[in-house]
Amino acid sequence: MTSITRLSEKCRKCPFVSKCSRKRLEAKGYIEPNFAMSAAIPSAAEMVQPMAVKHDYRDIKIDKDATITIDLEELKRQLEKDFYRQMGIGFYPGA
Repeated sequence: MTSITRLSEKCRKCPFVSKCSRKRLEAKGYIEPNFAMSAAIPSAAEMVQPMAVKHDYRDIKIDKDATITIDLEELKRQLEKDFYRQMGIGFYPGA
């Protein structure tokens, strides 16, 4: 929050306004940050974040002819999300 101030009316009318060292200021208003605007437009960091995640892919052999590839980072996120949901904490990372 930022305030806008100006010289008080009493000091502006004073003939010694330029020489006085005890000037008074009055608050004119306050500037509130626009939270609605910042919530509507995601920041660039949030947009780049999924691309910045390191992926650790592993191949798992199920059968002689069947192999699946998993992402360990995605598996970690899913386990963490399921853990918090099961504990009933209400904090779901990445959700």
